[in-house]
Amino acid sequence: MKAYVKPVVLAAEELSEGIYTASGEDITTDCWTVDAVSVQDWNGSHHVFEVRCRHSSSVEHISASTLVTLTFSSPVTDAYSEFICNYSGSTVTIERELHANAYKSGDNMTYKVWVKGADEATTKSISCTQKVISCTHKTNVQGKYD
Repeated sequence: MKAYVKPVVLAAEELSEGIYTASGEDITTDCWTVDAVSVQDWNGSHHVFEVRCRHSSSVEHISASTLVTLTFSSPVTDAYSEFICNYSGSTVTIERELHANAYKSGDNMTYKVWVKGADEATTKSISCTQKVISCTHKTNVQGKYD
């Protein structure tokens, strides 16, 4: 595990470049990006979304699991996925345990989530307004992660 080092910030107003500071343990949302795309607005009961995740090719570690939190435009009355799925209000969370794979090659994963609104019209028109993904990092075989 990396030790936290407090960043030092220097202001040089005469320069036009910006510098971003970072240190310490990896933030768990910087290795994956996520999108949720509507692939079927009505399957007879639910609106189907495909969750598309891509791992950064510049970060190397083992992703033991990911947690995707989706916020929808209307309250959800039912949601399910092939992975652990919970819902409350307009928020759905999906937890996917991974097979101890070391990611560094821009790996992709996709899966579906089915959501239902209060009625057919609400279900058909529901949209995903916010997507957040977090990752559980594990030590790789060399005893480290980026």
